[in-house]
Amino acid sequence: MIDLASNDSLLARFARDLDGQAITAPISIDVPHADREVARVAWAHRIVDEYRSVAVFGELLVLLANLEAPYPALCAVQRLIGDELRHARLCAAAVDWLGGTEELDVDLSHLALPPRRAGESSGRRAAEIIARELVVAEEESIVVLAACRDAATEPAFRAVLATLLRDEVRHAAAGRALYRLFDEGAALARTITDADHAELAAVMAADRAELREVYRAAARGGPGRTLGASITTRDLFP
Repeated sequence: MIDLASNDSLLARFARDLDGQAITAPISIDVPHADREVARVAWAHRIVDEYRSVAVFGELLVLLANLEAPYPALCAVQRLIGDELRHARLCAAAVDWLGGTEELDVDLSHLALPPRRAGESSGRRAAEIIARELVVAEEESIVVLAACRDAATEPAFRAVLATLLRDEVRHAAAGRALYRLFDEGAALARTITDADHAELAAVMAADRAELREVYRAAARGGPGRTLGASITTRDLFP
């Protein structure tokens, strides 16, 4: 885990600015032990997932900057990074409410994507990150987050999920807008080929189908529902 606080007042101010309005911690969480433990593990996994996005979108920002992408596009990705970092912080708070990370493996190192393939252009790499991580992954997560939010009855956890959901909707829309930069005649069209477009369309379709199957298989119900950690297939597909 990374440190969540700083003794440096200037750095702490940046963190406060990014956190925005804090979510009030629950005074007490009156749930069975099994619910608490399942939720603690689930929220810990979410820390890693959100922090991985920080690393991935950080690479995307560098790629787009080197490709001289339009200023608004760079601003959008910079905001995505901040949002994902804030999400990781919120998920860490949720774990703290449930007892902390003791005995949990929350490893935030080495979460970046594998190195570029030999001969892979910067444009192709950027377009693939946008396609897979934003257009598909962020978009597909919307249904799951909405189901988890609706299932959660503990206000603090429901509020965190509502925040994540709101941002994911915006991220998915941003992904669509960023991907259009590679369309014919658009700002970054020169940076990828027709073959790249065709390959990425196939990759996106495969990713989307795989993610839906993963989410469907994971929606088994069980402990942790009131804390936003357990849903059923009926929640996903009412």
